Amino acid sequence: MTVKALQFFSFFSGGGGFSLGFKEAKFKPLGATDIDDDAEKTHVLNWPSIPFIKKDIRILSPEEIITINKGKKPDVIIGGPPCQGFSQMGDKTSSDPRNTLFEAYVRLVQALKPKCFLYENVKGLSTMYKGRYLDIVVNSFSHIGYDMYFKILDATDYGIPQKRERVFLFGTRLNKPFYYPEKSFKKIGNLVPLKNVKEAIMDLARNGNVVPNHLVLNHSEKVIRRYQLIPEGGKLPPPELLPVDIRRENFGNTYVRLHRKKFSPTMVPGNNAFPIHPTLDRSLTPREAARLQTFPDKFIFHGTRRKQCILVGQAVPPLLAAHLAIMVKKHIQSKRDGKKGPDLKEKRCKISVGRIKRQKIIVKNKVSKDTLTFVDLFSGAGGFTVGLENSGLYPLVCVDFNKWATETHRQNMPHVPFIQDDLACEEVKSKIKKIIGSQKVNIVVGGPPCQGFSIFGNRRFVNTRNYDPHKDSRNKLVFTFWDYVELLKPDWVIMENVPGFSSLDNGYFLKQLIGEIEGKGYKNHEWRILNVSNYGVPQIRKRFLLIANRTGHIIPWAKKKFFKEPREWQVPLRTVGEVIDDLASPGAETRYSCHQPMKHSPVLKERYSYIEEGKKMDVSKLPKHLRYGTLTKKPIKNFSHVYRRLDRNLPSLTLVPGHNAFPVHPWLNRLLTVREAARIQTFPDNYEFFGPSAQQCIQVGNAFPPLVAELLGANIIKTMRNNWKPHNVSKLAKYSLLDIE
Repeated sequence: MTVKALQFFSFFSGGGGFSLGFKEAKFKPLGATDIDDDAEKTHVLNWPSIPFIKKDIRILSPEEIITINKGKKPDVIIGGPPCQGFSQMGDKTSSDPRNTLFEAYVRLVQALKPKCFLYENVKGLSTMYKGRYLDIVVNSFSHIGYDMYFKILDATDYGIPQKRERVFLFGTRLNKPFYYPEKSFKKIGNLVPLKNVKEAIMDLARNGNVVPNHLVLNHSEKVIRRYQLIPEGGKLPPPELLPVDIRRENFGNTYVRLHRKKFSPTMVPGNNAFPIHPTLDRSLTPREAARLQTFPDKFIFHGTRRKQCILVGQAVPPLLAAHLAIMVKKHIQSKRDGKKGPDLKEKRCKISVGRIKRQKIIVKNKVSKDTLTFVDLFSGAGGFTVGLENSGLYPLVCVDFNKWATETHRQNMPHVPFIQDDLACEEVKSKIKKIIGSQKVNIVVGGPPCQGFSIFGNRRFVNTRNYDPHKDSRNKLVFTFWDYVELLKPDWVIMENVPGFSSLDNGYFLKQLIGEIEGKGYKNHEWRILNVSNYGVPQIRKRFLLIANRTGHIIPWAKKKFFKEPREWQVPLRTVGEVIDDLASPGAETRYSCHQPMKHSPVLKERYSYIEEGKKMDVSKLPKHLRYGTLTKKPIKNFSHVYRRLDRNLPSLTLVPGHNAFPVHPWLNRLLTVREAARIQTFPDNYEFFGPSAQQCIQVGNAFPPLVAELLGANIIKTMRNNWKPHNVSKLAKYSLLDIE
């Protein structure tokens, strides 16, 4: 009896590695989809008879998939949404819109109801934001009726000569166990296992350009000189050991030379991102990289050399996909014996195998002796808390007075004890001590109210309205913060405020503060004015930051990576367009929380329409009926943010708190929504803000960007673990993640 071939459909098909593996395992392809032009052309070039839909998955309907397949639904869905937002090589920004593409994946799986599906992503998905994303992804599939399995597979265990670890989520509604493939070194169809780099590519060095996609990159003389200094299996020496004219830092694979008798490092996408050939002074060609991915030479990639490199670097190794396909086939065709296998106990980030029910994450307020802890004062909506917790620090308690910030904090982080009270009240101290108990506090962090120091606040009236900063009660809260430091006696302190804190009254408050902290034993301290845009936040936002410790360790400032005018080895500033572009797509208002635009009057919308991208409103160029307030009938004024349109190709202006204080959208005639502003602040999309819209705007505008907090927390952990002090800090620390002056 002939067994009917199982059918699959591929999402995010890219270069076709996933699909090729399933085809070689005797699955029948129903079609594929991707938004990329060259992915489509590569697919058509290799499989001209198999349908391809070039469309954004977020607007793709299940009916379109069924129609092109003449009413057929797939048995299996495969695909891996873009991974850059989760990748160790990327910036791991929670607000990256690519991180939420799984929602479209879930929607289509729910509609098409395949027997099972495979979901691939980078290893970082399992750990980013302490597994929070993985929990969301898995629970989303569980809610639509799928039992979920999780495992990290290393491609080297399956005959791929490349160290490539990837997360593979498997979902099934067949009510029977699934087993991941055991380590294997066998041929599947036309896919051949390879032992090392030599076996994969060295024949191409002798035979010249005899296979497709074997395009050598023309390197500059300077780059070739760097390559000549790298031994087989080695990497570029540190910058201080290089000749001055070729000095630079080594990022990723760019200046790593392969070893013929070993595995390759992970192939990452990019025109010059592949590692260096073992014996030749050049980077790998797309074909050599494809060989290391186990693509056969007859599989051709379309596009420029750069696009070929991207398609190859992003692909699932076909041989690994084939091993998975065989296990998927066994799962579907096996009897329902309910037998439990070894993979059912596979370690997986707070996820229990089988049908997953949504539960609140409850963390006992107890930590191990090796865990570093923190207390967040004036915590607001929780920007510092989110970032520090994501870095690996443990929150003992948070405090804030604002009712709606409290609600936001408790809804998003129910496991973190929270006190809603005024820190100026003495009884708060006993409340904090009661919650903490005998646990050690390693770090106290906080951003006391800044309005008294801000140029947007009363400070601007010093010379015109006789504003006296010494009488502003809000300014005294900086010193209240240090009263709590004295109470809790942490090893480290991080205090944030507006830049104006350092200059108000000729630096009077700063001088007073320095005297205060030194008197409390924190003689090792530094302060800087940081622009968060240098750390991957798409916003020009300068903040005063003071870090102090009483342990004698160095002050480990996060190293700048993003620059306005980047050098050869540096990265340009992130832009508004990168992080909010997808939020303007149809239906986004319903897909994302806190993404409801303000209801502007027709006059206001018309006024916005006259503002050019990246510029502020020129009142003199407005039609006469738009120059006067609708209610006041007085001439309107152009405040710095309210009538200024963002540029999609630049970082945002500083987001300031207020219901109507956000700038104008780069191309839509409205102000930013709370979600768009939260993205710009680097809050993840699953982080919701509570309260009236005005209060949500205030929470987001006041927040410290979680991404920067995460970087600072990670560096403090690194410094403590390595016991870095001025006399023993290594060159490696200086030239890696730390910015030590």
